[in-house]
Amino acid sequence: MASLVAAHVSMAGPFDLEIHCVAKKVSEDLKKASSDTKMGKDMYGQPALITGGGTNKKKEDWVYDVTIENKTFKDMANVEVKYLIFFKREKLGVKADPTPDRKAGSAAVGVLKAHEKKTITTDAVELQKANLVGEFHYASGAKINVQDTLTGVWVRVFQDGQQISEYANPSNLSKEKWE
Repeated sequence: MASLVAAHVSMAGPFDLEIHCVAKKVSEDLKKASSDTKMGKDMYGQPALITGGGTNKKKEDWVYDVTIENKTFKDMANVEVKYLIFFKREKLGVKADPTPDRKAGSAAVGVLKAHEKKTITTDAVELQKANLVGEFHYASGAKINVQDTLTGVWVRVFQDGQQISEYANPSNLSKEKWE
């Protein structure tokens, strides 16, 4: 019986799979700064009412839905998806350029039957947005509005530990090191 099953399962080639990735926001948390009014000074040093102050902060969790489709007439066994999610982080109150970052993960797919599609969801990446509220700014001229951003995803599909396909969006991500 085992030899019969093994006869129908074979190693896939690079064109035997179709891969699609879609970014999706899965949660959001917003913390608004207080809108209290207090006494302060205007730009000429005169007493004035200042509204707001503090920082608005928003956290979002993003994932990729990775869909792989077996384009062959044969089942594929021992399939695994590995991925790298690329994003950039910005810091409030800093003049520096955004810092590139990445998150790696994997998911076992198991058997992918002939012409079957399976979707796996990556681990979430937390992206943050922040801005100063009111008439405040940094004397250094640093950023008063920042936003982390997704920059792409790189997916590799393995069968029995051997890479059989890959997908990168944008395509230049494949010039990065796989780690």
